Amino acid sequence: MKKRNLLAAMMLLCMANCAYAIEDAYDSSSDSDIDSARIFGGLKKNQINTLDNYIDSTTNSSIDIDKFTREDIEKQNTPSLGDILQQSAGVVVNTNNGSEGNVSKVRIRGTDRVKLTIDGIRADRTTGTSPGAEIQFLDTDDIEAIEVIKGPQGNVLGTNASGGAINMQTRRGHGPFKFELGSDMGTHGMFKERAAIMGEAHKLDYYLSTTYYKTSEGMRTSDLGRLYNDGYRNFHVVANLGYKLFDDKAEVRNIFRFSNAKKGLAYGYGDGWMIPNYNDPNNYARNIDIMENLSFKHAVNDLYDYSVRFGLYHNRNQNYLLPDSYYPNMEDISKNNGTRLNFMTQHNLNLTDWNKLSIGYNLENEYIDSHSYSDYGYGATTYKIKDSTLQNDVYINDAINIKDIFFLRGGVRYIHNDAFGNYLTPNGSAAVVLPTFKIPGAKTKFRGSWGQSVNNPTLYQRFANVPAWNFFANPDLDAEKLTGWDAGIEQTFWDERIKLDFGYFNSDYKNYIAYTTDPVTWASKYDNIDRAKIYGYEGKFIFEPNDIFKFVMSYTYTSTEDKSTGLDLPQAPNNTYSATVYYTPFRDRWDLYAGLVTTSSRRASGGTDPNNRVKGVVDAKIGTKLRLFSYKGFHFYLKADILNLFNQRNCTYREGNTFFYSPRIHTRVGVFLEYDTDKQKKLDEQKQIRMEQKKKKEIKKKQENL
Repeated sequence: MKKRNLLAAMMLLCMANCAYAIEDAYDSSSDSDIDSARIFGGLKKNQINTLDNYIDSTTNSSIDIDKFTREDIEKQNTPSLGDILQQSAGVVVNTNNGSEGNVSKVRIRGTDRVKLTIDGIRADRTTGTSPGAEIQFLDTDDIEAIEVIKGPQGNVLGTNASGGAINMQTRRGHGPFKFELGSDMGTHGMFKERAAIMGEAHKLDYYLSTTYYKTSEGMRTSDLGRLYNDGYRNFHVVANLGYKLFDDKAEVRNIFRFSNAKKGLAYGYGDGWMIPNYNDPNNYARNIDIMENLSFKHAVNDLYDYSVRFGLYHNRNQNYLLPDSYYPNMEDISKNNGTRLNFMTQHNLNLTDWNKLSIGYNLENEYIDSHSYSDYGYGATTYKIKDSTLQNDVYINDAINIKDIFFLRGGVRYIHNDAFGNYLTPNGSAAVVLPTFKIPGAKTKFRGSWGQSVNNPTLYQRFANVPAWNFFANPDLDAEKLTGWDAGIEQTFWDERIKLDFGYFNSDYKNYIAYTTDPVTWASKYDNIDRAKIYGYEGKFIFEPNDIFKFVMSYTYTSTEDKSTGLDLPQAPNNTYSATVYYTPFRDRWDLYAGLVTTSSRRASGGTDPNNRVKGVVDAKIGTKLRLFSYKGFHFYLKADILNLFNQRNCTYREGNTFFYSPRIHTRVGVFLEYDTDKQKKLDEQKQIRMEQKKKKEIKKKQENL
């Protein structure tokens, strides 16, 4: 009944707006801007490029998408990726064991079935114990834009994206030569050094960066106190090179990423029951990520463009629990190597000014090589697995824009997987944008989407056996299927300086993949349960009256249910709030920001115990950046942040009766130097404008006195 009332109200409001004469047209991006963006990037503030599929706008998109720009990231002193994502309605980041470097899973609308891509290439770990996005090894320094796509868009997004997707674009060089140097330090042994160069030279653009980050962390538990072997360090390199061809109608681009991380395992990985060993420095994990992305794009003419892309993602994850004085005969080691290869091509046809058709193909091969060795003094056990899957996708997608008022998008993807068979995943979405009834400068958008999606089990879930942990493989796992829909209304006032957004979403899963434990033998494995259901509401408010002030607030209510137990799905809170304020009292001189994220309690893990819950989280932060001086293109900044501002005891994870807490109030300070002649020109121009304005005021004042 509530759903019918909501839809009826939206239809009545839509009819009222349609009855009103459309006196002003929607002001969308020009075709020339879009043609340039689809080949050379450089999307404007409201432009989106969902998984490199089709240039669109957040204003008229029929899909629910949030976008974070480079400006948003820099104004928050380049926070963690999790801090940025949780500012989007419906997004929650769960961190195992409560500290940096531990597994951080992203959930959109209550599920961790989220596809993570970087420049269109899947970046979720091939060696992961469960599908979905893990972001603990990613840094925002090298990110140009982040798009959060919500809901099952199985045609556009492909498999393993029933909750949605996160697409990130790597920074690329533009304009004359620039460089950046940064150094940060903070409490809990935090230390960060970074250097980057970027720019353009004729037809070549380049971006090269290297970053070293370390922290000793400050995680605590309810019964063990401070965990000292909780350090994390990461060294990573990013290179983005592009070259224009065919009179600037095409480009070839290569993007390379490398990350080498080490994490101290103060508690976890097999030693949860060995209390004397919980701070053992011999317990650690190593993770190496290598991503290679080679693409070619060509706009043949105004009617046709195409792209070809080859991607490689290799992950090496190793966990060590080595012999020591406490347990000289104990050893537990796992080594997991995984590789994913992608080949993709897409062809876009501009059939008319209002109809754009996309046809694409995707080849995806996944391979895992896993080895585990355990000896707890009762005899050694060794287990090895090697396996792979091959998947072929073809899809067609059509986007229609009628007079910048009515937007329709839809298509279907055919999937053939050698392990799980054949699937069709159709989806469709629509939006109507109209002037608000008799309110100048206001617009109303009604949007809705429906889609299906498929989530494939990981190779680890199907084939990994770890008898020492009482965990066993399940080669009979089936793919998980989802049917979902959403509907929403977006209202803007004052020429989009005020934006309101409210929506409802509903997702029904079949063959839901869940972690199960036998109550008699305590043997664990991943298994299919019959059904699961997720639904909820999202609301967002944005107030941006000028270039000096911006306020963003969101709220999400999420209800989840495992139909086999009647309990909530794990790690999905019912209520989530976030708010962020940007304030620049002196333009290009002094920035301030403040952020708040709160969540209600949630189930800690699977199983049948309804009391296995953790309390909600209140996480606030505040920071500032000050430009001390600029000289001939050199700009020197100081920045500072206070994290967990209210000194909360935020529980992020629970194992049995042990609760894990993230660090309490902590700080970081840093210096930042950049060489940017473009910025210097802009500052000089602004200074000249201010001087002219001041001169005009003085002349006007003299005239008034006369």
